[in-house]
Amino acid sequence: MEHYLENNKALYVIFLATLAMTAPLATDMYLSAIPQIAEGWGVGKDIANLTLVLWFISFSVSILIAGSLSDKYGRKPILIGGLAIFVGSSFLCALAGSIEQLIIFRIFQGMGAAAPAAIVMAIIRDRFKGVERQKALAYVMTIVAVAPMVAPLLGAFLLKVANWRFIFLLQGTLVSITFLVSLTIRETLDTKLDTSVFKLVTRYGVHLRNRPYLFASMSMGLLVLPFYGYIAFSPIFYISIHGLSESTFSLLFGLNALVSMAGAFTSSRLTKRLDDKQIITIAILGAIVAGAGLTLFAGRHYLYFLFFIAIFSFFTGLSRPSSGSLILGLVKTDVGSASSLLVFYQFIAGAACMAFVTQPWSRPVLVFSLLTLGVSVLVLLLWSKISKTLNPEN
Repeated sequence: MEHYLENNKALYVIFLATLAMTAPLATDMYLSAIPQIAEGWGVGKDIANLTLVLWFISFSVSILIAGSLSDKYGRKPILIGGLAIFVGSSFLCALAGSIEQLIIFRIFQGMGAAAPAAIVMAIIRDRFKGVERQKALAYVMTIVAVAPMVAPLLGAFLLKVANWRFIFLLQGTLVSITFLVSLTIRETLDTKLDTSVFKLVTRYGVHLRNRPYLFASMSMGLLVLPFYGYIAFSPIFYISIHGLSESTFSLLFGLNALVSMAGAFTSSRLTKRLDDKQIITIAILGAIVAGAGLTLFAGRHYLYFLFFIAIFSFFTGLSRPSSGSLILGLVKTDVGSASSLLVFYQFIAGAACMAFVTQPWSRPVLVFSLLTLGVSVLVLLLWSKISKTLNPEN
């Protein structure tokens, strides 16, 4: 299995994509169950949403640890350890006896999901260079976009034939498969850091002093905030506000994920004609158009919301392979911690965005729409300044 994966790049990329699916699998599959969980335990939706928000915070913080440890001990042992934690905590989530227990087990699940999220990007950086790296990122992101399409449908189906506990049983079972395959792969890190565990955290100073990397990460990390906000806001919008069924919500959520996948795939095609900076600029302008459309029309009917959030998702999907390739190309050493810091920033900011958009606003749709528009305009302003200083070394 090890040599077969090594000699077949397409299969290897598919394997990396299944690893990267761990995080969206843990979030998207149970989104439609959040109202049911809240009602079943007699708590507010804001409390039930802590199972999502705190998962993201745990996930984000753990990414920093996983990335640094992978630079010292290698990608494989950290990956295997994280997957093992994820599988065990998933089964514990299925056995939770209260909302408090579910929140705690979800925190551990987020810790476990951090390892594959951090290490997949580092492995791509280890194994691929230049345009080949960008294509690998695009293909991984395209395949990963299948998870937000399929996972909600699986969750909605399980809610019809069983209950939300079976969602976590399925999560644990599916990731058990990638855990077993991960045992067979070889290590991709050639040179490991000879640094004490205590001093590993200081290695992030290398990236904080790398101004092109830092500012590019900050600007592009902001663009995905409304996308993460949508993950938490969508069940409230479709189910609670508009009274759609869990199945209909899953279909609409999956359709949006399909559009995001189309954006990532389009990015892989555009690399033949445009460079990273041009693709990113187009993506930001498209996001602004989507934000303006949401602000003007989303409150009128949920189909308007669906249309413009799909436009936003397409352009964020378009931006991510190019921005990821460009940003990692600015890093010479400590690639594991660099990819971890990038993902950490995006997810911790995303968690804050989730908490913000799920507050009991009097006009929640307008709040979400203005957030999308405002963030997109801010990113354009930052990008117009930062892109002039970028000179990636691929």
